Amino acid sequence: MAPVLDRRLLRSSDGLQVYAEAAGNKEGPSIVFAHGLTLTAQCFDLFFEDPELLKEFYLVRYDLRGHGRSAHPETLEGHASSIWADDFMTVVNAFGLHKPVHFGWLVRTIAADYCLNVNPIPVSGIIYACSLPWVGPLMAVVGLPAIMGFMPGLFGTDDVALNRRVTIDFGDSVFAEPEKVPFKTRCEWIGSSVFCGPKDANFVCSRPQDPAGLYKAGSEGLPLLILSGTLDRQVDGKILEREMKPHFTNMETKFFEGAGHAVFYDAYQGTKEAMVAFVRKVTVCGTSLRHSRARCSRRWLGMSSLWTRCFLGNNHAGHICTDRVLHLSSGHRFSHLNCLDRILDRLPD
Repeated sequence: MAPVLDRRLLRSSDGLQVYAEAAGNKEGPSIVFAHGLTLTAQCFDLFFEDPELLKEFYLVRYDLRGHGRSAHPETLEGHASSIWADDFMTVVNAFGLHKPVHFGWLVRTIAADYCLNVNPIPVSGIIYACSLPWVGPLMAVVGLPAIMGFMPGLFGTDDVALNRRVTIDFGDSVFAEPEKVPFKTRCEWIGSSVFCGPKDANFVCSRPQDPAGLYKAGSEGLPLLILSGTLDRQVDGKILEREMKPHFTNMETKFFEGAGHAVFYDAYQGTKEAMVAFVRKVTVCGTSLRHSRARCSRRWLGMSSLWTRCFLGNNHAGHICTDRVLHLSSGHRFSHLNCLDRILDRLPD
């Protein structure tokens, strides 16, 4: 059965349209999906049709600026980093999300936008699924020759035949074995690229971006999960890992044997399991911080015998605080997220 989608036409800070939709458990942790270059949010159908995910998580996706049903600015100024960050926050606020996990694919460099322009950081963690982290020189370092070779044909406006041929080749290159992908799926993915013209693609891949905010957030502990396919023809996962590691203190990487650039399609089950584990880990006790606090408050108020104490595994008593750290009698300090996680593990339902 197809999911019931909450479809919305939103307006970003510059008044332009952002198409977004959501499905799943509104009380669960939220995940915002950002699609790849020339595609649309439709490429994430496997996630949005998965009953297990819909039962536990609130899934949100939107067509990025210059793609699909969202606006197509005619100038590079219409693709300013601050506006891309505003697009993301427009979606987050419209669906009432609190610290979602951001799942980004390919040139989905939005994390660099909101990390620089939004304070505090609006996400609990970032998942790079074969992503190019930001627009700039790093693209030539992380990107493989195939994707760099596609650029002239994708951006060119003087040879329609070349653009159409490259668009098809580019679309097929995201799969490890495109000949085994159902023709219907190939038509849906490649066909959606018609909405992203050469000028749109050029703007998306040349817009000015500053990674300083992203790297700062990473150095301060923002969780990052890198997912990569061993047969990816567009992004070198090993180099991506190497380039991000110096900037992220809380980073993990998973490689999927035999998967291509569309790692979440070629290795759906593995990607799903890695994503679920990551989301559960970075969102408190498998739910958003806001919902966790509400749940904790209800449970704590009803447990007068425990007062404001909980007993951890080593029987050290910890005093529940509302600030960022929990001070234990042993002198240890734990992050607020880990404290809540351990506290809830010790409280009865």
